[in-house]
Amino acid sequence: MNTCVIGKGLPRIDALPKVTGTAPYTVDLKMPGLIYGKILRSPLAHARIKSIDTSEALKLPGVLSVITGKDVPQNVFSFYQWLADKTILCTDTVRYVGDEVAAVAAVDEDSAEAALALIKVDYEPLPAVFDIDAAMAPGAPLVHEDKESNVTWTVQRLFGDPDKAFLECDYVVEGKYVTQQTAHTCMEVSNCVAKWDTSGRLTIWVNTQAPHTQRQEVARLLGIPKRNVRVISSIMGGGFGSKLVTDMKVPIASVLSKNTGRPVKIVNSRSEEFCTAKTRYPYTLYLKTGAKKDGRIWARELKVIGDTGAYHDKGPATINFASMMFGTLYDVPNMRFDGMLAYTNKEMGTAFRGFGNPQFTFATETQIDELAAKMGMDPLELRLKNANQPGTETTCGAEICGCAMTECMLAAAEGIEWDKKRKEKGKNGLRGVGLANMVHTGGGGRFYGYNSAEAFVKLSDEGTVTIITSALDMGQGAHTVMAQIVAEELGVQMDDVNVISNDTDLTPYDLGSWGSRATFMNGNAVLMAARDAKAKIVEAAAEMLEVDPGSVTVSEGKVSVAGSAVLHDLAEIIEHAVNAHGNPISGAGRFVDKLPEGYTIPTAFTKNIPCFAFGTQAVEIEVDEETGEVKVLKVVAAHETGTTINSLMAEGQIEGAVAQGIGYALMEQVIRDENGKVLNDGFLDYKIPNIGDVPEIEAICIESLGTNGPFGAKGIGEPGLVPTAPAIANAIYDATGVWLRELPMTPERVLRALEEAKKST
Repeated sequence: MNTCVIGKGLPRIDALPKVTGTAPYTVDLKMPGLIYGKILRSPLAHARIKSIDTSEALKLPGVLSVITGKDVPQNVFSFYQWLADKTILCTDTVRYVGDEVAAVAAVDEDSAEAALALIKVDYEPLPAVFDIDAAMAPGAPLVHEDKESNVTWTVQRLFGDPDKAFLECDYVVEGKYVTQQTAHTCMEVSNCVAKWDTSGRLTIWVNTQAPHTQRQEVARLLGIPKRNVRVISSIMGGGFGSKLVTDMKVPIASVLSKNTGRPVKIVNSRSEEFCTAKTRYPYTLYLKTGAKKDGRIWARELKVIGDTGAYHDKGPATINFASMMFGTLYDVPNMRFDGMLAYTNKEMGTAFRGFGNPQFTFATETQIDELAAKMGMDPLELRLKNANQPGTETTCGAEICGCAMTECMLAAAEGIEWDKKRKEKGKNGLRGVGLANMVHTGGGGRFYGYNSAEAFVKLSDEGTVTIITSALDMGQGAHTVMAQIVAEELGVQMDDVNVISNDTDLTPYDLGSWGSRATFMNGNAVLMAARDAKAKIVEAAAEMLEVDPGSVTVSEGKVSVAGSAVLHDLAEIIEHAVNAHGNPISGAGRFVDKLPEGYTIPTAFTKNIPCFAFGTQAVEIEVDEETGEVKVLKVVAAHETGTTINSLMAEGQIEGAVAQGIGYALMEQVIRDENGKVLNDGFLDYKIPNIGDVPEIEAICIESLGTNGPFGAKGIGEPGLVPTAPAIANAIYDATGVWLRELPMTPERVLRALEEAKKST
């Protein structure tokens, strides 16, 4: 019986409860005394709160508590605490439609909703700004009156001498690119339950991607010791970054629970999810690229302005990360990056799959094709000439360890029949092919000054194995990967492995599931814990069998001794150790990914990334000349995985990300009226890809050496979304000869571009 599991396409260990509907989500949670919270949200994008009258709401039968800003701690919050600007409830000013003004707790949801309608708020409307041009104009209304301007964050990076380098270039292209605000559209809405016990300790059940850091954030907001907060993360129905930073409903539910002495549940409506659960940051990018005659990309310059919304969240971290990817995708010796964020009176942004990288890659990879067209060079050839190679270091300090960039390009081009389809252009209507490259972190980042994970493995006397890890599974299959790693190392069956990861009282401290770090970071810790446990199994077997430990082998769930054909069950060894000697067998593992010595941000800012994952997507599209509709016919997505832990899940991650990328490229956008209210706050009006929009997707996992992930693995959760939009934009150009530089590339924009092209000719 072969129990080797690494690389196999095994089903997820949580598949059965999810498909049968028995998996418990936070919204399913019931407990004695549970009551319901609702949040009163601002109907105005910018206004001063003159007064709030809650008296009628308090009189309503079934209402147990009503709170306003004066009833909650006044601590301000942001992911970067030194940029903190958000209170739990607004006290004097609201800054976007949906801002939290008051909250109620009642015995049922209907009573809570009725109570909200009885709260009277007197607002004094203030001027609002809804785009970055208006926000940055001289004399613009200030979103935060205590700030000097709406520009709230700037960052600069400089490598080489781009001014001089552009003069040396034989070809230069430049342009403006615009990306949009998009919603995460998780199947499960944001929700939580908060409950205080008689000892004064707060337990929060919440669908979070980072239980331990959320525990810290909630304690800081409420002004209570961290030891008094426990976070239990429920099974999650999608995250994509939206559930990484604390949502204000968590401290609101906590205050309501404290006031009533009962557990309080707050669940977003679908409309609230679209209007308040945070979004992908929209960017405006001004990009310039120069190359030599031989195709060497010699200089790049980028100015990006991000719309952070009404408050800080992950904006600075997102734009910083994306600038690292901008400096790494190709080794450009002369590079300048200027980034800034501006406040607007809109829902704030947050982390979203790709973490700023899809926005940047749309601009940079579209412009690579524009450069190739100007040079008269095949876009694939231009990219191959500039591909990163393993074992090198880029000008901006990126250490390219394992790297299959060239292999990804060749595989994607072969899968889409690049040469054949390029030659056939014009023979089958407006069909075209395009491709785009990407680079992303394959293992999180050292942005906290460190990147670490810890895990424990416990073996029971009947032979089952329990993993205690902080690897959060938000649908990406992290628990299955952890089980595979342990099963591989100990030689046990997957059915014998259990995973515990949901409780901050049980699991070791961890930074959370983001940046494709779970497989790399938590997987390494789990592997080390399994190896520690395996060493103890060998010691126990040697004692029991009275042999030298060096002669003992553990494989396929059996223990053997060199020179003997007798096989002993693993359970037999563990049972003996436990019951004969009172010596339970367990293992502990810790993986610490430290910053390199001599690291400084100005000279090598990309050393924050422990390993890079490259990828290429090639697409074939068809454009309807009469309607402007773009139909994606096929996508070939070749992504570097290091070592593929689970081929089925890796392919599924790529396919799901591509589908999400098609939505980002062609249809998704949060739309507001002139007063800042979201108009498309439901799935009827917010268009995401359905089964008819998803084409044939060929997912190719390209393995490579040189990465110190578990068994050589890299993370794959985020990269698949990053290059989809520019690959489609490049295919549209191949089909029509027009460039689309603004997302989403809707039929209206395609038609407009085609009409403008006809006029110019």
